[in-house]
Amino acid sequence: MSSEPICLRAPRLRRGFRDRLPTLVGPAVGVLLAFAPLPVHGQSALNVLEAASERYADLEGFCADFDQVVEVTLLRQVTRSEGELCQLPPDRFEMRFTDPEGDRVVADGTDLWVYFPSTDEGQVFRQRLGAAEGRFDLHGEFLSDPGERYRAELEGRETVNGTEAHVLALEPRQDSQYRWARVWIGVGDLLIHKLEIHDDADSIRMLELSNLRLNPTLSEERFRFDPPSGVQVITR
Repeated sequence: MSSEPICLRAPRLRRGFRDRLPTLVGPAVGVLLAFAPLPVHGQSALNVLEAASERYADLEGFCADFDQVVEVTLLRQVTRSEGELCQLPPDRFEMRFTDPEGDRVVADGTDLWVYFPSTDEGQVFRQRLGAAEGRFDLHGEFLSDPGERYRAELEGRETVNGTEAHVLALEPRQDSQYRWARVWIGVGDLLIHKLEIHDDADSIRMLELSNLRLNPTLSEERFRFDPPSGVQVITR
């Protein structure tokens, strides 16, 4: 893949924008594909979100391939990236980039690490998970207490990678780094298949997951990050 990076194609962007990347990670992480259709009682936006929240609560983890496109409107810059992400509740998460190869975002249970050697091999950013407010967790960010956290509108249905999905627009009721978001939740599996996030800087992030593997066996070593020798650790 070509073009500039953005959370999944580590962006060749200034530090101010890179500092917000962990919030997208999260958006990143929790889009799962189940196999048996699950019922939704009613078709309101809140009913769909509550059913999806229950579905995610039953999961023990997942891995998926991801494709991401980020448009930085102020810079008129579009970046694309891809790789694999895995999540092990409640606080382990990794985005391992294959394009650009070597970039990683890792939540190790204590800290959130953002390392983009394709952009700056001399620095890695570290943030305490408590300060990250769970934004690396898709379920926590978009599906926990959906009636309190978001005003939701059901916009219709679309097909994402062969899966029919509800399309919901979400507007935060509380302080958030997102101005609004759109989420695609499978009609049959009640799992997120796609996200569109508009942040306070008017940047737009699109994230799609495919080849989803539910409840895989994951070693905690996978979620370990050791800064390479000579790399400066910048703690937020």
